[in-house]
Amino acid sequence: MIKEKIEGIYGNETGIILGVNKNKSIKDLKIEKFKIIDKNKEELRTEKEVTYWSDIIKEIICKEFTIRSGKKVRKELKIVIDEEYGFMHCKVDRRIVGENSILLCVIYNGNAHKGEIEHNVLYECQHNMRVTKAEKCYAAFLINNRRFIFKEVFRDDDIINKIIEEEKKFYDGLKAEE
Repeated sequence: MIKEKIEGIYGNETGIILGVNKNKSIKDLKIEKFKIIDKNKEELRTEKEVTYWSDIIKEIICKEFTIRSGKKVRKELKIVIDEEYGFMHCKVDRRIVGENSILLCVIYNGNAHKGEIEHNVLYECQHNMRVTKAEKCYAAFLINNRRFIFKEVFRDDDIINKIIEEEKKFYDGLKAEE
């Protein structure tokens, strides 16, 4: 068994905390976050493979975004932590060269995606813009491995304040349980 402790709240967890993520419950997230999780070698191997393929597909999405948008992107290989709220973390897929903007790559497999930004992705963009101090986030989607679209999401401080409030409650609740 290998033990791991997961710290911080990332943008892809914001939708869970705000109750709009259809794939994971807040209860599941609480179990994952700030607790010691036992994983066997097979579980770690599976996680590494999932991460590997996600990274490969995100690289393709980044290249396609560059081709279709005409914008250059730069890889950022670090975790960014919010200066004011240290529990807010972000792994940026890419920064847009020459703009105060970031790129979020979304792999979407499922029915009924109409090309609109779902709340889960909107909240992830807003969380990430807060942490990185960006004014805009491009969300690039690969939908069911056969359709590519991208959308601009502008910073919305009202949404960001709601996110901060809910993430702080979640974080403080976890700390109280420790």
